[in-house]
Amino acid sequence: MSREAHVRFYEGLGVGFPGATHLVVVCRSKTAAERALELIRQIMEKLKLKLHPTKTRLVDLGREGFEFLGFHFHKRTDQRTGKVLPYFWPGQKAMKTVRSKVRQITGYSRKRVPMAKIVNDLNLVIRGWRNYFSAGNSTKQLKALDHYAWLRIRRSFLARQGNRGDSLKARFPEWLACCGMEHFYKPGICGIGFERSRGIDNR
Repeated sequence: MSREAHVRFYEGLGVGFPGATHLVVVCRSKTAAERALELIRQIMEKLKLKLHPTKTRLVDLGREGFEFLGFHFHKRTDQRTGKVLPYFWPGQKAMKTVRSKVRQITGYSRKRVPMAKIVNDLNLVIRGWRNYFSAGNSTKQLKALDHYAWLRIRRSFLARQGNRGDSLKARFPEWLACCGMEHFYKPGICGIGFERSRGIDNR
């Protein structure tokens, strides 16, 4: 696309264009996948485009799975029916990124920031992340993030209040219940449909 004269002209004016397209093709067999990959490569060559050398690959959905748009896709055996079905949950990279954001918001460098501001900043991250990852089979990951956020907000609360022993720790649950902090996992919104009907093995 960047070879086109009109595209170069508009880019020169500061007009932005979408990045490269990410494509996932699911096939029933390795042979079919190899055939599809070769066909896509031929089409791309006609368009004078190239597949990414490291991001283009064939994977076994039942063995290693793959990550796409922040989710990890994998085949698992349904414990109720015994059928092998596709599942998806937040990928490791996405989990690492959101933990980093929570850690930055509640870090020691923000010790002088009011707790109301800390909670508000956390809620923005939690709400956005929950809205995106509430689909699929994400219950286990969302609950793990709730535990992580609880540990971080508790640490932040105790640090800015000073070392007052067990009395301060005893006040934390009451403060947390009233501070308005949201949760990554929210019943009725997360675990919708397929996952909620399983109730098992939400990896």
